[in-house]
Amino acid sequence: MIGEPSTVSVSIHLSPSDDGATPVNQSLRYAANQRGMTLIEIMVVIAIIGILSTAIGVGVVNFMQKAKVDSAKAQLRTVANGVDLYAAENDFPTDLRDVLEKKYVQEKQLKDPWKEDLIYSYPASRNSDNQYDLCSKGPDKVEGSEDDICNN
Repeated sequence: MIGEPSTVSVSIHLSPSDDGATPVNQSLRYAANQRGMTLIEIMVVIAIIGILSTAIGVGVVNFMQKAKVDSAKAQLRTVANGVDLYAAENDFPTDLRDVLEKKYVQEKQLKDPWKEDLIYSYPASRNSDNQYDLCSKGPDKVEGSEDDICNN
């Protein structure tokens, strides 16, 4: 009836396992036997992660450096094409700004991937095969060093 308290009885029958323990007791025993990782195990995992991340980081940095060098070479070819087009109509330019004014190159093409200005000189002093020199200072950003990238 409505308003009268009711009693519900629940009986749980747990069947013992072969060793006489109920499933609840087995779970408690399993949890008690489990331990966390030791400090040594944690340190080994951290060391492995550190070694892997260092190896991957070095590989990525080397890849990025090579990509910038390749980009600088392609950029030099593009600007050299602009200089050659300018020279076909006029004489060789005295400065890369002359090529920019005729719209043979864009202003952003006059800086290398390391954000340094390209170096142009006419007549050529570095490369006797060309009539002009067009170079990037390279990764070290120092003109005249071994890592300079020039038109060939």
